[in-house]
Amino acid sequence: MAGVKKLTDRFLIALFRRGKADYLPPSYLKSEGGKVLAPGETDKLMELLAEMTGKGILDEKDGEYKLLADPYA
Repeated sequence: MAGVKKLTDRFLIALFRRGKADYLPPSYLKSEGGKVLAPGETDKLMELLAEMTGKGILDEKDGEYKLLADPYA
């Protein structure tokens, strides 16, 4: 199926770059991602956020996340 997107770390980093604040809540990421991702892909969001936080790509503070480093830049 053409145009169906999967949730990847690269896609998530792009959402952070588009965000209007340093720290973004998962609800914003899920809402924005849900506009273009395949159905069910946003269900993997919290797992991917935790994985990226563990790798030092994201920082978590009070349940919101901030992009610290872009490994694709």
